[in-house]
Amino acid sequence: MAIVLINRIVKAHGHLLTETDRKLVSVLQSRPAEAAFWRAQDLTAPLGLHQSAATRLAQRLGFAGYPQLRELLRQDYLGSDGPSQRIRGHLDRHPDGHELQELVQDEVAALSALPQHVRQEELDELAARVIAADVVYLFGQGNAIVLVEQLSRRLRRFGIRSTPLVGSRRDVAERIAAMRDGDVLLAFAFRRMPDTLAHVLDLAAKERIHSTVLTDTLLTMRPEPDSLLAAPRGRSSEFLSLTVPMAICNALVLTIARRYPETALASLDRLGVILEHFET
Repeated sequence: MAIVLINRIVKAHGHLLTETDRKLVSVLQSRPAEAAFWRAQDLTAPLGLHQSAATRLAQRLGFAGYPQLRELLRQDYLGSDGPSQRIRGHLDRHPDGHELQELVQDEVAALSALPQHVRQEELDELAARVIAADVVYLFGQGNAIVLVEQLSRRLRRFGIRSTPLVGSRRDVAERIAAMRDGDVLLAFAFRRMPDTLAHVLDLAAKERIHSTVLTDTLLTMRPEPDSLLAAPRGRSSEFLSLTVPMAICNALVLTIARRYPETALASLDRLGVILEHFET
């Protein structure tokens, strides 16, 4: 577990640490699971310190910089992470048995923080790329397939061509074979980066296709996408829903409708006429 790794590293280099370093270590030890995904300023700001203090701490602990320390903590955390542990983490924090009320409170807190992580300007830029694209490719695996299917459906209703990249590696390979300059890739990846996504991003870069990844904790990935929309879904060590990324997708849909009504709303009007015809 992350706390064990932190203690082991500090024990080996403790004689080099300053008083400020020890304060930062105390923060890491108090919230090891969340710290595995913090930026430098997330660690230092609560103590009123500049983010460079995190760099100095990491270097005294034997790392080139803070990103390298965080990456080791993240690998250790994810290596011991599992679905049952996340469920237990949530239940342990809420021992009263009011699951519905507690879940709603957690979701409201995560949604309230969303505008601090994803700016409207980022959605405006993505909306412009989606509207201008020949085809929008949507990648997702596991639970993220739900997001792919919903967003693909909404884009089709706007008259925007979309291709879901779901299923086996072969399924994905067959569908991205048609990707060309002028298309857009929007991928969903949570907790871990799927191996298949690395291949998709690599091909997108070679074909000069703009790529955006919507994530929660994957602030660094290889290959790097052209843009990243990252927003926490809650406590990283606990059970997490798709409420936050679903809200981002819905905000993107509404952004497209407001910015490009001549395309999106006109297509919906035509769909309405067709549906009426089908019902007669």
